[in-house]
Amino acid sequence: MKTAMIVDDEVVVVRAMKKRVNWEKFGISKVYEANSMKQAIEIFRKTEIDILFCDIEMPEGSGLELFEWVKEYFPYVECIYVTCHPDFEYIRKAMRLGSFDYLLKPIDYEELHEVLGKAVQRADANMLVKEHVHQRARKYFNDESGPTHSSSDVVEKIKEYVKEHIQEEISMGDIAEVVYLNPQYMVRLFKKKEGISILEYITNARVKMASDLLRETDYSIYQVASLVGYFNYSYFSRVFKKIIGKSPQEYKKGMR
Repeated sequence: MKTAMIVDDEVVVVRAMKKRVNWEKFGISKVYEANSMKQAIEIFRKTEIDILFCDIEMPEGSGLELFEWVKEYFPYVECIYVTCHPDFEYIRKAMRLGSFDYLLKPIDYEELHEVLGKAVQRADANMLVKEHVHQRARKYFNDESGPTHSSSDVVEKIKEYVKEHIQEEISMGDIAEVVYLNPQYMVRLFKKKEGISILEYITNARVKMASDLLRETDYSIYQVASLVGYFNYSYFSRVFKKIIGKSPQEYKKGMR
């Protein structure tokens, strides 16, 4: 059985939809209600939602913003917008986010049943994706590093991961698995918090470690390059000089 949620700041609209739609006919056992983006997110954090009906224009966070958040954590959710704005720009943004369809107010319930039936069929096809993604999302929301804590905690976990894997090839997907975030969202969060991209941070961390090794050990430049994750010597030299202002050879010589 599936679940659905109706998000609309107009309580009368939510109640009418709950009453007039034959949810059980579509295999939907529970329909949740929310009157704001904040309320909807709280429900998503605690339970599984398959189908989302959402108004576009709402105070304290639009339906477009809500679905953008949903797609970060629960990409399997099928979203149907219910709006009184037949404006092309709204619809274009909704479709760009990957919404399943949209309905105009006042609601034509025959059309709603038709759209819901198709959305349920697509939700059935997403079951395997749902199981995998939901496990990760639940772990993230229940973990102490989840949204109950600040973005600083996530950034620190990223930095810790980079430090521990500095000798290896580091991918955004690997880091995202550790912090339980969508890679694109993780990259934006890090840059907003730190002012540089994760890739820039990794490069700076590698060059900083390389300079320390060149200054404090007798390792050859080739050894140092491999110890900080660079296996192409010439590329390492170019990156090092760009950041430090000297080639590894010049830097090592100046330390004597």
